[in-house]
Amino acid sequence: MFKISDFSKLCQVPVRTLRYYDEIGLLHPAKVDSLTGYRSYNLDQLPRLNMLLALRDLGSTLGQEAELIEERVSVEQVRGLLR
Repeated sequence: MFKISDFSKLCQVPVRTLRYYDEIGLLHPAKVDSLTGYRSYNLDQLPRLNMLLALRDLGSTLGQEAELIEERVSVEQVRGLLR
């Protein structure tokens, strides 16, 4: 498990982005401490975050990102959409 700040550094994503993705339901932390509210993430969440970031870089909206993530679109399918 990584604290949000450590996961942020590892992924090179601002903490603010991780918090926002949690708020809008795109990427929830693996664990939230019930006493402190501290968010923790694990490495299993990295592929999902990378997909979100790739879609963002391609100019998709948050709504489109959520749709593609929920439909479990693979990286290969996203590549196909770009061709």
